[in-house]
Amino acid sequence: MAAAPKDKSYRVLLPSDVIPEKYDLTLEPDLMCFKFDGVVKIECDVQVATDRVIVHGKELIVSSAKFTPAGGSDMKASEITVKVKSMTITMGFDEVLPVGKGVLEIAFRGELNDQMAGFYRSQYTDSKGQKRHMATTQFEAIDARRCFPCWDEPGRKAVFVVTLVYPADLMALSNMPQSRSEIRTDGKRVETFMPTPLMSTYLLAFCIGEFEFISGQTTNGTLARIFCCPGNVPRCSYALKCCLKALEFYDDFFGIPYPLPKMDMIAIPDFAAGAMENWGLVTYREVALLCDEKTVSATQKQRICSVITHELAHQWFGNLVTMQWWDDLWLNEGFANWMQTFAADKLHPEWHIWESYVGMEQQRALQLDALRSSHPIQVPIGAAETVEEVFDAISYCKGGSVVRMIYAVLGEAHFQQGLRIYFGRHKYGNTETTDLWQAWAEASGKPVAEMMSSWTQQMGFPVLKVLKDPLAAGATEIEVEQSWFLADGAALSGEDAAKAWVAPVLVGTDAGSAPAAFLERTTKAQKVAIGGGAAGAKSWLKVNFGQHVPMRVLYPKETLERLAKNLKSLPAEDRIGLLSDAYALCKAGLLPPPQLVQLLSSYAGEDNDKVWSELSAVLGGLDRVVRQGLGDETAEAFVDFAARLVGPAFGKVGWDEQPGDSDNQRKLRSTLVQLLGKYCYKDAAVVAEAKERFKKFIADPNDAGALSADIRPAVLSMVVKGEGSSAVFDQLMAAHDAVTDGAVRIHIYGAIGDCPASLQRRALEWVLSDAVRSQDLFYIPMSMTSGREGAEAVFDWVNREYDRIYGRIGTTSMILFQHIVRISGAGFVSAEKAAAVEAFWKAKPVHKMVEKTLEQTVEGIRTNAKFVDHLKPSDVAKPAAWSKL
Repeated sequence: MAAAPKDKSYRVLLPSDVIPEKYDLTLEPDLMCFKFDGVVKIECDVQVATDRVIVHGKELIVSSAKFTPAGGSDMKASEITVKVKSMTITMGFDEVLPVGKGVLEIAFRGELNDQMAGFYRSQYTDSKGQKRHMATTQFEAIDARRCFPCWDEPGRKAVFVVTLVYPADLMALSNMPQSRSEIRTDGKRVETFMPTPLMSTYLLAFCIGEFEFISGQTTNGTLARIFCCPGNVPRCSYALKCCLKALEFYDDFFGIPYPLPKMDMIAIPDFAAGAMENWGLVTYREVALLCDEKTVSATQKQRICSVITHELAHQWFGNLVTMQWWDDLWLNEGFANWMQTFAADKLHPEWHIWESYVGMEQQRALQLDALRSSHPIQVPIGAAETVEEVFDAISYCKGGSVVRMIYAVLGEAHFQQGLRIYFGRHKYGNTETTDLWQAWAEASGKPVAEMMSSWTQQMGFPVLKVLKDPLAAGATEIEVEQSWFLADGAALSGEDAAKAWVAPVLVGTDAGSAPAAFLERTTKAQKVAIGGGAAGAKSWLKVNFGQHVPMRVLYPKETLERLAKNLKSLPAEDRIGLLSDAYALCKAGLLPPPQLVQLLSSYAGEDNDKVWSELSAVLGGLDRVVRQGLGDETAEAFVDFAARLVGPAFGKVGWDEQPGDSDNQRKLRSTLVQLLGKYCYKDAAVVAEAKERFKKFIADPNDAGALSADIRPAVLSMVVKGEGSSAVFDQLMAAHDAVTDGAVRIHIYGAIGDCPASLQRRALEWVLSDAVRSQDLFYIPMSMTSGREGAEAVFDWVNREYDRIYGRIGTTSMILFQHIVRISGAGFVSAEKAAAVEAFWKAKPVHKMVEKTLEQTVEGIRTNAKFVDHLKPSDVAKPAAWSKL
């Protein structure tokens, strides 16, 4: 995918002859027959006289349509044509519609589907313990058209007035508060909600069901409520606290108070994504919103906070100001990706959550963007249905990473001032990326567009090669050159070799840090002064200090050794960045494998939870290629090495939470117990302890005190791997059916994915049963791909059960189905398997919808195969290389 060109004619848009201004939408769903009837009256402005009106519509049956000009008589549509492929409804009229205002009225019927898209149904358990269905919505990106005929494009903003007709014993919610309500003689309530501000169709939302809630109010008077299905109110309090604090923070930081009178957030049992930022009614997966703050794992607690701060950031960035078209999706998601962490850090500074950002969000961006099959942040989207392939780590994580970079360059004052200019100028409107650059340029006086275009309009990122050890002779400058970094280390030529970025270079040393310098957009060697507080360094020097720039850095051996000897002097972000860079560079063939292993061994004694998360990721990556590519003896030596690294660290934290443990200490314990199960499985005492804790969990899976949520996933997995029996499998399935907390179910899925080969087919068959919700279908196969036999079993399962899998989620959400594409090849490290995965998916009708995901999956497998080739001739392929460390 190339960057978006200036000519926008590639965009597939509805004609602009008629412009919607206000929708008056009435819907009456039948929660027993799963149908709904609707009437929409759309106040329009006919700008060009026409005898036809084209709107979007999908899976709707239109019974009638008419247009009433202002001050004129009804004009009935003489012809209504539905085009399934283009998802449009064309209404033809015998006479030309006059220029000016008028009302288009359409009556229609639709299905309350079970596909987690459009206006759909979700199953829950009511207050009497009976299975019932609620009605809810998910319209982003292009599923408002599944609910009502509309101009389903982000640039076609309008006002919405929603009326819902539903059983009076239920409750209904929408973006705005209720304005009037009455009960008909048939026992149904007719409820109308206040008009929304100008907004895009994808942000409209409504829910009907049996709900409970808690509420609070911000200091600025905004009502905040957390809604849930019956019985879950005790798990709403943490979300409410986060909501109130985040709204108050954003009110202050953005300089524009939250513009709606209320903020509702609701947990939905069946939900394809993690959450959706509908203006004033944010919808969530239950595990992304609900928790018992006393027993929740530290990881889930931080995840809930970050999801809430992400969705609430959208209320300004995305809702108040919206991208003009899907080309600039990153304006929504990249900014919210950065802002979620910025806000969470303000709410919980004790978490040091920017360390997590560097290890997770930034690394996700770098891993995907190092592939030739990546795409620019700004990518041309022709037909809107193709946008789901760019709801990915580039739009979210790379987008967020470049926002973090510009924040570091501009400083908070100019960054914040630029945002306030942007919001003030464009509120209730639509923008493109250049509008944001202009606002920051005005605030800072810096050439923002010139710098940022190299990061958003071309894919990829640079590797900075430090040409010689800067501290060897007391140098006062660093000589570097940049080139396009590719995960497989492929040679560059022609235009590829000429790619370059306007990259800020931040340098830190044992003496201090230097102000940012900027590389010119050239691949030639350039010199960067070691100035400011960084001057006079004697022990170590690190480029990209603070990891503010999404790039890799390759050091001379001597410089890397200096850093390895002084690891504890580096901030955690830089310890994470140093290790992740070394692993990626080794994988690409740019760093000799022994240097990576030596650096890895230097992390003995590490005690930071986020650094251990990165250590876990690197050990896991090595585990896969060593086990499958270097033979059993080397694999055993590697496992023993990992055990020697993990064992002492675990010894300091132990199995059980201690009085005064911070959330970060709990996360550290969680990571180390997980690693204990992976690399210390030969230790009889470890296995025996896990079995005892497993028994307590099985005795009462709903007793949160029986097995700490922080170590629950690891303990369950250890027993499944260690026991490998049908009895354990049956116990976990029974626990799955008994538990009421979705987070526990996810832990059970992860453990079942670790089952031995003899149970893998049974586990994968269970995935497709009614016991597992469609939204959770990918957890078990994803877990199973961590081993060679599991990877084979999953690929065979996808081959064998393709039709059933596609039937469950392929028609539901391409974002969910893309997980299946990735999982089908996730565990492989050979060129032969890459070819097999590629051939399988290319033969499927869905291929064009998952083409980019498939390219990335196959390229990832081939990159791992090349990594094996890099390792084989090195000392690392010999058991002794691991044994002596």
